Amino acid sequence: MSWPTSEINRRYSRWAVALIGGLLFFRVLVVLLNPAGLHGDEAQYWAWAQDPAFGYYSKPPLIAWVIWMTTAVFGDTEWAVRLASPFLHSMTAVLTYLTATRLYGAKTGFFASALYVLMPGVALSASIISTDAALLVFVALFIHAWVRLRERATWVWALTLGAAFGLGMMTKYAMIYVVPAFVLALILDRATRHALLGWRGLVAGLVGGVILLPNLLWNATHDFATLVHTTDNANLKDGPQLNPGELAEFVLGQLGVFGPLTFILLLIAFWTARKSRKEFSLWLVFLALTPLLVICVQALISRANANWAGAAYASAPIVLAAWAVSSERTLRWLKAGLIINALLCLIPGAVMTSPTLVDQLGFANSVKRQRAWPETVEVIRARYEAGDYAAVAVDNRLMFYDLVYYGLPETTPLYMWRFEPRLNNHAELTSPLPQDDRSVLIVSYYAGYAGYFARDFETLAPLGDIEIILGGGKTRRLYTYAASGYHGPVFRD
Repeated sequence: MSWPTSEINRRYSRWAVALIGGLLFFRVLVVLLNPAGLHGDEAQYWAWAQDPAFGYYSKPPLIAWVIWMTTAVFGDTEWAVRLASPFLHSMTAVLTYLTATRLYGAKTGFFASALYVLMPGVALSASIISTDAALLVFVALFIHAWVRLRERATWVWALTLGAAFGLGMMTKYAMIYVVPAFVLALILDRATRHALLGWRGLVAGLVGGVILLPNLLWNATHDFATLVHTTDNANLKDGPQLNPGELAEFVLGQLGVFGPLTFILLLIAFWTARKSRKEFSLWLVFLALTPLLVICVQALISRANANWAGAAYASAPIVLAAWAVSSERTLRWLKAGLIINALLCLIPGAVMTSPTLVDQLGFANSVKRQRAWPETVEVIRARYEAGDYAAVAVDNRLMFYDLVYYGLPETTPLYMWRFEPRLNNHAELTSPLPQDDRSVLIVSYYAGYAGYFARDFETLAPLGDIEIILGGGKTRRLYTYAASGYHGPVFRD
């Protein structure tokens, strides 16, 4: 399809730029003004960025590299750690517009980009730093390169396709969800075959492989930790079980990710697309349905978080927009859904900049894990200095990294106690509690772990709880023990 040049198309282009640019400005302000501390996952990614590598226990390395770049320029403040996120989502919105416009025209492009940039899940993700923000850029770039190759088979877009796949895999292994649709297209779609069955396709694959190779080599020298963790997320060590409640929770969670009305409209668009004559529509549906259906199965037989199907939402906005603009009636429903999503984006974003409003509106539970970590560090440090301890040991990954970010290791040796002999996180890989006779202060996140500690240490004495006021009626309670003679983790019953 040739690039549209009419005045009405230029108008939709201006609207898309205004919407994406306006929301980028708003979201950067939210990041700058947000007083909430780092969540444990964010603090973990920041800690990784202090030691740039080609891999980490639970994720490939690109998120750490992104944080390294922003913090190298702006320092290690919370907003600098998060700063890339709104820009990454804006890049995905631009790519969504460009792809939808090439396929279906600027009107579809505008509504597709509006769907993406106004998704409630994107609004939340743009206020924190996470792997999904970068992953979606590369999924969207892969789709755009694929579309351009079908139009005209050039080396530039073949190399872009390979690079997008490789960089996506270096961000999160969920990039693999593009493979089934793409491989099937190589078999069934003449334009895709023409573009990539030959030297261009081979070189594109090599580019992706070369980009991913350092992470594979890192895994090979670390017992394939990231790959093992990814399979562990399926939580099938006790065998599959039917959990319809988990499936229902995951599906309902998509209403919060894509939008309550727009997700329902998306399901209708999926159904009607089977009869679509629009070029490339079925491949877009396949790209969106693959992660959604895979994670639905995982939720049914185990568990799943709502964001685990995030890769679906690089193509889903285009699917819905292409269907909705086909009639005034469906377009009105889409506009209603976008208004709802806009409210869900803007109001919480404004509220989160004010802790008082967060507490008054009853949202304190949503941010309690991000609050009062400097105060927590000071209380733990005081208790450590009051005794004759060689180190502090903790039993929770998220707490470990928040304590690292907020400075406990600057004055106090900090280690991660392992629940079991096998590794479960990056802190256990890089900062395991040494096995020796020294006395340590255990700070436990869990109320019932005294029995586990008693099996791992020669001596154990409870010291009393730590209670930190978080605001909004919430508190953080930690459990402390004096222990010595650590002889390593044992297999648990």
